[in-house]
Amino acid sequence: MADTKKIKSQSRRKEYSAPALEKGLDIIEVLAREPEGLTSAEISSRLKRPMGQLFRMLVVLQQRGYVYYEAGTERYEMTLKLFEIAQGLGPVQRLNLVAAPLMKQLAEEIGQSCHLVIYYSGKGHIVVQQNASSARVLSVRLGAEAPLSNSCSGHILLAFAEESERSKMISAIPKSHHKLTETALKATVQRVRQNGFERLPSSLIQGVEDIGFPIFDHTEAVAAVLVVPFLAYLDGSHLVNIEDAQKAIERTAQRITVGLGCKIPSKPLADQSLGQRLRV
Repeated sequence: MADTKKIKSQSRRKEYSAPALEKGLDIIEVLAREPEGLTSAEISSRLKRPMGQLFRMLVVLQQRGYVYYEAGTERYEMTLKLFEIAQGLGPVQRLNLVAAPLMKQLAEEIGQSCHLVIYYSGKGHIVVQQNASSARVLSVRLGAEAPLSNSCSGHILLAFAEESERSKMISAIPKSHHKLTETALKATVQRVRQNGFERLPSSLIQGVEDIGFPIFDHTEAVAAVLVVPFLAYLDGSHLVNIEDAQKAIERTAQRITVGLGCKIPSKPLADQSLGQRLRV
């Protein structure tokens, strides 16, 4: 009798199988374990399925935003879409709700684009992006990655993380990414924590200086980084200089931090940076 029930149970599971869905989930699961992504041939090999069965699945997953295809390396990578869905009304969406209107004001005030970066799986990821109405802006794609070791946002995420969490973050950095030496890491963390922000030339685009300030949540843990890739105008038509822009970025980061429930002692901006005021 027990064997008969087992056979019927297996039969019912077979009746409700969805081969196409199963293939799509298999692709998502195998990519989720590979932070550096996989080529189509590698996916086919890992799943032991012919590429002909997987190609349309990959195309649909890419179109729906679950998978990103890097043409230069021919590798497929997971995006943060599943992460954001899982969060629901959690940190990412709350961050967006609080930050988006303030970032829009900032972009208009300084005439530059801005974006928010959070940490996820050994990298920074851009989760909110806002352009100014200026005719010339430099913007980044939502979901784009920011290396931890050689980017403005990466330095801030590392600097303001708890020491134990920082070690995990460094261990999770993909092999293809640059890694700071122990001495360089210590110096970077000390400098950024002391200053309360990071400002350095873009590692990707000449003539752009990235300015970033940390954003903290109600537990006073770093939740994100507000970054402006400051684009200097050669014709002098831009009225907001980089020093004034930096002050505006700090004010906006402070307002977002307060919006997330983090209490900041009221002291003039000129006296202390955001990070110093929080004593992190």
